[in-house]
Amino acid sequence: MRRSAALLSVLVVGASLSVAVPASAGFGAIVQLPTGTIYSPYGGPATIVFTFDEDDPATIFTIRLRRPGHGVIKEQDHLVDPGATTSPHEVRLAWRDISVGTPTEFVVDVRRPNGNLVAAETFTIRPPLVSEVSASPATFYPVVVDGYRDTTDIRFSLAADSVDTSVTVYEPDDFGRCCGAPVRSADLGPLAKGRRAWTWDGTDDGSALAPTGRYFVRVTATDADAVSETSRAARVELTTGTIRLTATKRKDGSAYAKLADEQPNEIGDCIVTRDKAAGTTSVLCANALISVVWRWNLDPGERIESVSFAIDGGYYGCHRKKRFTKTDAILRVISPPTSTCTISEARIRYSYPVAA
Repeated sequence: MRRSAALLSVLVVGASLSVAVPASAGFGAIVQLPTGTIYSPYGGPATIVFTFDEDDPATIFTIRLRRPGHGVIKEQDHLVDPGATTSPHEVRLAWRDISVGTPTEFVVDVRRPNGNLVAAETFTIRPPLVSEVSASPATFYPVVVDGYRDTTDIRFSLAADSVDTSVTVYEPDDFGRCCGAPVRSADLGPLAKGRRAWTWDGTDDGSALAPTGRYFVRVTATDADAVSETSRAARVELTTGTIRLTATKRKDGSAYAKLADEQPNEIGDCIVTRDKAAGTTSVLCANALISVVWRWNLDPGERIESVSFAIDGGYYGCHRKKRFTKTDAILRVISPPTSTCTISEARIRYSYPVAA
């Protein structure tokens, strides 16, 4: 019995010594990330600062980047050997750039070999400060001021309020890419977050019209935390050539050129009445259909783009379809059982070529 009690005493003492001095007990760590707002794309790095005593044992720590609830994005093991380095000891964890469409939370954590957490830091990545840069229209014609694509709108989106915003138009470099020498710069000042636009009229910083050709546009913004970001380049073309302008024409409903496609059946027919004094054409169809055609005698190069009609449907309503060719506007009146249409006006929108 005495020997058993003595043996128990030794085991208890040994166990207490083992718990009191666990491996890597002196290690500490903090995770450091940039201060202020983090915008996409973001690839770190996070800096992990380890602190330890010189007599601590060498230990392998696991450093991870993860998205809570979505698993690990990157993981690396790092050996910290107090016999080979001094405290504090810095380690960096970088990762492939991450871009998000909405604010998204991520975590960098540090764990011991047994899985125990040593340090963790949570951060949020936001959409790019400047994004969705585009030119509308991407091709424009400022050489001839004719009201058609004489300017282009440079549109972009800000993920936060800016204290300063600028737009720069560049020539292409020697390889035709962005970005060569600046052509035009505009300071837009502070802007609220959201969709914004700046209009370029094709002139350079000296107010002279820039040569025709390809250009690139980039937007730079700085937020309230002094974080600056320059967007990707949008391409825009300043050009000349043949463009198509549009105009409209109208005719009285009575001015139709012909009737076509009449398809009566054994018990149906269509009756068309032209009233030149009133400027109208009336169509009555019962169990049949007919097409009324207005011809516009357009010049070579002109073509109809759309048609419309002013119609009174009467008691039965006017069941119809409209269509057009390069030169004709066509109203097809359809029944069953009955359609009544009084057409007071036919209109077209047509285009024509212009050298710009």
